Amino acid sequence: MIARKRIATCAVSAMLMVQSLFCTTLLAGRHAFEIGKKIPEFSAATLNGQVFTFRHNKGKALLVAFVSAKQKRSARAAADVEMIVRQLETNAESLVTVIAVDDPNGVDFQSKQNDPSKNIHFLLDSEYKLWGKFGIIATPTVVISDTNDMVLYVKAGYGYDFVPTVRAYINQALGIAQKTAPEDAGRVKTASNDTTEARLERHLQMAKMLEEKGRLESAIVEIQKARELDPNSPKAALELGELFCRAGRGKAALDITESLVVTSRLDKARMLLISGWAKRQTGELDTAEKLLLEAITLDPKSPRALFELGKIYQARQQNDKAIESYHKALTLIFD
Repeated sequence: MIARKRIATCAVSAMLMVQSLFCTTLLAGRHAFEIGKKIPEFSAATLNGQVFTFRHNKGKALLVAFVSAKQKRSARAAADVEMIVRQLETNAESLVTVIAVDDPNGVDFQSKQNDPSKNIHFLLDSEYKLWGKFGIIATPTVVISDTNDMVLYVKAGYGYDFVPTVRAYINQALGIAQKTAPEDAGRVKTASNDTTEARLERHLQMAKMLEEKGRLESAIVEIQKARELDPNSPKAALELGELFCRAGRGKAALDITESLVVTSRLDKARMLLISGWAKRQTGELDTAEKLLLEAITLDPKSPRALFELGKIYQARQQNDKAIESYHKALTLIFD
């Protein structure tokens, strides 16, 4: 009995000590993230094993999103952050984006790769060291600092105002003019994260994540949901047509392209690529060759068009032309 009491006393003491340490860390983290304070420097491993380091005085704004691989809302938050950053286009060069994941084996993050062109870095934080440094207690949490390394925004949770608010504070951090003050972004357009455009983009992002994992049929379902939201969206139609081709469903892809109207040069090139790809799958090699050559004329940097052209030449046993097309495709991929 005495031994049991001693064990219980030790257990309670240990628990109180842990709680005390946790509260101290939490308070320190909160203090570090007062708006207008310096954001901390940090280093961590990326999901592919490299080391990422953030240092002050680089003239870059910073967005850090802490997400849990076990939460669907974390996956949606991560997808929305990627969407916002990619929509910045050239302005993304002045923003460093970090998505800190607690489990690299989470279904929504298994195949995530860094994107140097957009300065997007996926970091592994399975031991919660970054969480401790930043004082994080909930996911998803987004932290944004400006080009002077001063904290502008800290918020946990994911709601209807996530996209407009995060976008507004990124714009502020980068000095991009906007009509609405960041603190009003979520109130002025209360449904902006629930607009057709925002929901469509989330389906496209989720489809891309599923495609990267090789789950083509699930990705197709996501794109079909996007098309239900906006049947006239060329982007959703082209994504669906390409997924059908990847799944070997050429006839379904042709049903998409035959009724599709596009205006931009690159969209036309992609539509021709999908049509040629699908025609090759259905055995119409002459028509497929013509369509793919037109696609390459509009977009000479399309490795997929060159690859499909090579498959046509290979099927005809025109080996020299097939090798030439494959070589051009590989050159574009590894250039």
